[in-house]
Amino acid sequence: MAIGMKVKKATKDHELDASKFFGAPTVPLAWDGDFDEDEIFLCQINLAEIAHLDGENRLPHTGYLYIFLHTNGGDYDLKADVRYFDGEPELAIDDFNLEVAGYETWSDAYLIEFYEVEDDEDCTRLLGVPSDWNYEQAPPKLLMQFDPLDSEMGIFNHLDGFLYFFFGEDEKDFESVTLAEEYS
Repeated sequence: MAIGMKVKKATKDHELDASKFFGAPTVPLAWDGDFDEDEIFLCQINLAEIAHLDGENRLPHTGYLYIFLHTNGGDYDLKADVRYFDGEPELAIDDFNLEVAGYETWSDAYLIEFYEVEDDEDCTRLLGVPSDWNYEQAPPKLLMQFDPLDSEMGIFNHLDGFLYFFFGEDEKDFESVTLAEEYS
């Protein structure tokens, strides 16, 4: 089974370390100043919230998983920057996405609710297999599938398909995660 991700717009008083898309990432203090000028915050996942849904133990069950994107000047050449921290984050970085031209409106936080879904469900989710995989070779191992039409966040509206975040050869090496766009 895979882990579905349903989002709802956060209120102003939400917990800053909650699992979410956008808003203010809450990161380890050691990461302060460790981001590139073209980098945007996509999501943070409190891994304790999904431990009961990850029966195969593919992800750590403590700490936080973060996905940032290098924009390289636009939506069409994005690169993944996936980070794991096994601890409690101490620093909320307000207005993270406001500093990157073209992404200023991606600052509202959307809280994530996790639930069990089929491995190939057409939705935003963790793990499973890519929904639109129609190639002869086996699909790479999927960390996350992002469906821009699956929510009201209003991001990546140009993409009628999915953003896939694939593991490298070692699923515990988050630095080797790659990003691919798949159009329906």
